[in-house]
Amino acid sequence: MPVVTNASPVIVLARIRRLQLLKELYGIVLMSPSVKVECVDRGKEAGADDVLEMEKGVSQRWIQLVSLNREEMQQARSLTDETRIGLGEAEALVLAKRRNVLAVLDDKEARAIAKSWNLEYTGTIMVLYEAFVKRLISHDELVDDLAKLTRIMWISTDVITEIIRRAKEVKK
Repeated sequence: MPVVTNASPVIVLARIRRLQLLKELYGIVLMSPSVKVECVDRGKEAGADDVLEMEKGVSQRWIQLVSLNREEMQQARSLTDETRIGLGEAEALVLAKRRNVLAVLDDKEARAIAKSWNLEYTGTIMVLYEAFVKRLISHDELVDDLAKLTRIMWISTDVITEIIRRAKEVKK
């Protein structure tokens, strides 16, 4: 089943060399134009080496660039005007709603909107956990990846502890 994502999950998964997990778990990743600009175009401008992994996904067509129609774009812009989310999150939410697909979101407010719209959503940490549960990564790799994430983004120690606890239960 395809997923739609905003920029942060793509960027952080690419930075820890785990972007491929999105393909392995979900097959197709839908990416809006502003998310592509934020991830790929700005990443190139900054000289980020993880952009190559993103470009590879686009060239292999498991990352698919999806344009929003006029109505979807208006809805996304309204969201940015009425809330504190960026255009990438807004476009991801609108695409997830219109296409009835899972959204991968890390932004707290974007997740709250997804919940209020009754959308299925997950976050970067749960992508890693799901990869572990499906045996795409080992327990040690999960723990290492979580440690890498804490150096890139803020994650509550309670969340990390809970994921490791759950992983130990699965491991038994």
